[in-house]
Amino acid sequence: MIYLFVWERYFRQKLINTWKKAFEEKYSIHNIIHVKNILDYELLFYEQNLLSSSFFASKNLFIIDDFPYFLEKKNDDLVKIENYFLNILPKIIDENIVIFNVEKIDKRSKIFKELEKYWEIKDFTILNENDLKNKLNEIYDWKISTTSINKLIELKWQNFSKISNEIDKLLISKDFIDIWDLKYISKDIEENIFEIINDILNLNKKEAILKLRELNNFFQNFYLIYNMLVSNFRVYFYIFKLKTLNKTNFEIEKILNLWNRSFLISKKYNIDYNSFLKFYENLISLDEKLKTWKMIWNDEKDLFYELEKVIII
Repeated sequence: MIYLFVWERYFRQKLINTWKKAFEEKYSIHNIIHVKNILDYELLFYEQNLLSSSFFASKNLFIIDDFPYFLEKKNDDLVKIENYFLNILPKIIDENIVIFNVEKIDKRSKIFKELEKYWEIKDFTILNENDLKNKLNEIYDWKISTTSINKLIELKWQNFSKISNEIDKLLISKDFIDIWDLKYISKDIEENIFEIINDILNLNKKEAILKLRELNNFFQNFYLIYNMLVSNFRVYFYIFKLKTLNKTNFEIEKILNLWNRSFLISKKYNIDYNSFLKFYENLISLDEKLKTWKMIWNDEKDLFYELEKVIII
C-alpha cells in the first residue's frame, strides 16, 4: 500500500502520528522507519526494506519526507533516486505500507504521473479562507471567536501551522479566545510587512508610515524591509493585473504559483487599479534608481524618506 500525503503540514503530521501510534501498539516501534532525508541512505537500503517482508511476516510502515522533490532543476543524485523509485515502486510488497510525505508536488512531473498508478493521495489542501475558518472551528470546537480567526488569518498569511501554534499557546491559559487576547501575539517581520501593505492598499497612508517607522526601529535593517515590500507588492500588483484580464482565481494561483498565499486573490481593497498602477510604477522607478546607483543616498534614512514619498503621493 502506497500513499501520498500532500500540502498542509498540520494535518499530514497529525495523521502520520496516528499511524505511527497504531503500528507501535499493534506491532512494534521496530516496524516503523521514518526517513527524514531520502539521500541519507544508500539505494540498497530501500531495496532490502521495501521489497522484502519482515522475519515475522508482520506489516511495516515506511514514512519518507520531502520526496518526490518539488524542484524545477534537479541534480544527478536526485534524478537517479527518482528513477530508482520509478523502477521499484511496482515491486513493493503488500506487507509494507509506504507514505510519501510532501508539502508540494508537481502534478505535471513524470514521477507523479507514474506514481499516481500505484498510490492513494491524501490531499490536505486548504482551498480558501472559508475552508480554513471551517477547519479551525472544527479542530478547536468553536473555542475562538470569528473576529479572532479573521485577525489571525490576516496576521499569519493563512498559514495554518502558524495560526494553530498561536491558538494552542493561548488555550493553555484560556477557555475561549477573543480578539483582545491577540495583543499578546508577537509578529514577525513578514506579518508586519503584510499589515503595512494592507494599510497602503486600503489608503490608510499615515498608519502605514507609522508602522513602517516602528518596524524599522525594531529591526534596524530598512534595506531588508524595503526589499520585502517591493517583492511582495510585485505579487499584489500581478494579482490586480490578472483580475483585470478576467483570469479566474484558479488561473491566477497557478500563474503566480501562490501556494499558501492564494487567499490574497479574494481579498478586497479600497485602492482602485489605476491608483495602484501609478503607485507601483513609482515604486519600481525608485527601485531601478536604487539598484542602478542613480539615486544618491548616504544611509538608510534617505531610502526611508524616498519610500515615504512614494507612499504619500
